[in-house]
Amino acid sequence: MKWGAEGFLWLFWLLPLIAAAYAVSGAAARRRLLRFADKKLWGGIVREARGGWRTAVRPAVVLLGVALLAVALARPQTGAHPVEVKRVGVDVMVALDTSYSMAAEDIAPNRLIMAKKEIERLSRALEGNRMGLVAFAGDSSVECPLTMDTDTFRMFLGTVTYNAAAAGGTDISGALRKASAAIQNSEAKSRIIVLITDGEDHEGDPLAAAKAAAALGIKLYTVGIGGAQAVPIPMRGTHGELLGYKKDRAGNTVFTRVNDAALREMAVTGGGVYTASGGGLDISPVIDAIGKEEKGEIAGTRFTIYEERFQIPLALSLGFFIFGWLL
Repeated sequence: MKWGAEGFLWLFWLLPLIAAAYAVSGAAARRRLLRFADKKLWGGIVREARGGWRTAVRPAVVLLGVALLAVALARPQTGAHPVEVKRVGVDVMVALDTSYSMAAEDIAPNRLIMAKKEIERLSRALEGNRMGLVAFAGDSSVECPLTMDTDTFRMFLGTVTYNAAAAGGTDISGALRKASAAIQNSEAKSRIIVLITDGEDHEGDPLAAAKAAAALGIKLYTVGIGGAQAVPIPMRGTHGELLGYKKDRAGNTVFTRVNDAALREMAVTGGGVYTASGGGLDISPVIDAIGKEEKGEIAGTRFTIYEERFQIPLALSLGFFIFGWLL
């Protein structure tokens, strides 16, 4: 037997308090009777003073009623029955660019903050589906494996910052390979990678990685973040103060802009769609497109169901209370 709300068993601590209350009340009644009449006359004046089984049984009946009520509230359960619940949906791996170019402020407050905000919105729209997260810069790391727990997903998303991966630079092809490896063994009918980046790739072959993912049956949705005009990358201190702008090894200021053409080509190659940010970022087209993807069984969760048995002690408790009232 197990309990559905075992915290109510603490009500058993009320039993000695109720017993003490009965004892104190009885003593007070006897003191009042002493002021009114001699002890020898009590039995002729007050029925309860004659003793008998009613006087002795009534407190016990009330105590039993409280004890059984506590048991009923604690919900005793027996008879375990395993039940399997099937879920359908899609599997989505989000690949998020965390290179320093994502600190550019052509999208307020900056690219990375806005990207994380939109990914959080995506996770809320995909409640009940599985999501995972890959962060990448010069290399890639799986920050969150596929999970149906979107609260856990958002917790890992919240910890992502610039250059979350160890190396600097931007390696989109490596991120696509990492995301593909994390999702390729999924049993879902629709497996999707959502790539969010400014598209500035400094190494690898993103198109080849997109083709490889498509060959595994994985669709690629690309989201370009950043403006068409080149902007510098601010370097800020711990309190947000501007320290200067990122420079290359020659001391020249580094400028960044979104590479729409490359991201659009990757999406076409990967069988998905490309969403441009323009002056802001709105991931709604991705949400709508994923909503139209074919759903399949993505998880089977086993639950153990127990039969509730609170009715028996509750009925007995009510019976004892009524009996005590009748006494």
